[in-house]
Amino acid sequence: MAADWDVLVMAYGTPRTLDEVEPYYTHIRRGRPPSPEQLKELVRRYEAIGGVSPLNEITTKQVRAIETALRGRGWNGRVYLGMKHWHPFIAEAVEQMAKDGVQRAVGVVLAPHYSRLSVGGYIDYALQAREQVAADMELRFVERWGSHPLFIEAVARKVQEAMEGWRPEQTMVVFSAHSLPARIHQWGDPYERELMDSAQMVAQKLNLPYWTFAYQSASNTGEPWLEPDILDRLEEIAGEWSPKQVLCCAIGFVADHLEVLYDLDVDARQKCEALGLRYRRAASLNDDPLMAEAIADVVLQKME
Repeated sequence: MAADWDVLVMAYGTPRTLDEVEPYYTHIRRGRPPSPEQLKELVRRYEAIGGVSPLNEITTKQVRAIETALRGRGWNGRVYLGMKHWHPFIAEAVEQMAKDGVQRAVGVVLAPHYSRLSVGGYIDYALQAREQVAADMELRFVERWGSHPLFIEAVARKVQEAMEGWRPEQTMVVFSAHSLPARIHQWGDPYERELMDSAQMVAQKLNLPYWTFAYQSASNTGEPWLEPDILDRLEEIAGEWSPKQVLCCAIGFVADHLEVLYDLDVDARQKCEALGLRYRRAASLNDDPLMAEAIADVVLQKME
């Protein structure tokens, strides 16, 4: 594989200190500063997971793992990292690519499932930046990789490891992903279908007797979001299911960050304790080499 194709890895980003939470949150809100109450609540959540999210460090390791996988397949180009909501922003990465004389690149988002509101947003940021600094740069994008066999294998292994010592026939596995505004239904967005396909593939691979799906981390924007919320789903399980064992797998996320470490490890765990449910969570993929190989595979396919 020639070096004339470079790679742009795009990720969400997170503040590195509590002092950076406000500008970070403001960027997520498209320039509208959060209210003092909103800021206080977000800072409280970061403090609950230790004060700083490990996401930036994990993302760096993920990029290195992807680069290693690509080089193992004979590719010898350059890898750039751009963040959606923190430095280095996607626009900053594309600007650096232009300065380095990049002619052609493949962009891939560290999110396996496509939605116009998620992966589509990353792509829009990259294309807007390209028009500003290098309109003739060729950019191709991987839009989805949630059904890749190596991704499914990686998730299945994490679920299997978390199941150790528990009997599958006495365990309800709850796959989850970040909720999105329900208006995505208006344009036939594939997000829900792709998530269900991934969950079903993992369940079939492990021959799971009991599994379900729920959404998490919805924002209070005054509009409907995808349901059921995971806390509501846990209530249903507690009321209808007798073994009282729940294993959560955040299949829509690929790293430990606030939505996993707080929304699942704090909120969902506390909910399970209150409901009398035993709780476990499958480990996040983070820099799992199988996932890196899956991403390398789809990136190389896009180059061809």
